Amino acid sequence: MRSEQAPVEDPIFENYVYPILETNCQSCHSKGGEAATTRFALTWDAKADRAMVVALVYPDYPDGSLLLQRATGNQHSGGSILAADSVEYLTIRNWIASLPSAR
Repeated sequence: MRSEQAPVEDPIFENYVYPILETNCQSCHSKGGEAATTRFALTWDAKADRAMVVALVYPDYPDGSLLLQRATGNQHSGGSILAADSVEYLTIRNWIASLPSAR
């Protein structure tokens, strides 16, 4: 029997990162959106979505994270959403780098 883990408290994600994802990604990456069937599908609930987002990032190599690679247009059918030198990109990148190492 698998137990559900309680969502992690992460005020940086909830207050800074998630609003960027809502603004720039949620129109396609949510129920009913063009990309609703991808593994990146937002639910409008930052705490619930955090684990899914963390699965797409590499704390040891933030710029190589799938989340940032797709946001800058690398293999993303929606094209470039964030410039690598934008405040939004850097906010997400810094959050990723602050996560515990996968090692």
